[in-house]
Amino acid sequence: MTLRRRVRRIGGSLGVLIPRDFAEAMNVTDGSEVRLTLVGRQVVVEPADDTVDDGAFRRALGAVLRRHGRAFELLS
Repeated sequence: MTLRRRVRRIGGSLGVLIPRDFAEAMNVTDGSEVRLTLVGRQVVVEPADDTVDDGAFRRALGAVLRRHGRAFELLS
């Protein structure tokens, strides 16, 4: 689904209103948090979830295992 929308000034920022059918498809409502990602000249809008990014989790787990892996082996 693609639409053209006009950018509007909202306070000191610029904004684009999300059409109702888009919001319903994204499962967002008034007050929902969304994540904005800039990809080249495109802005990707997606619902923000409270789960940890898989890549960030794997990096953090790897760091913990490198530092404390031997202790975990001894405890198992």
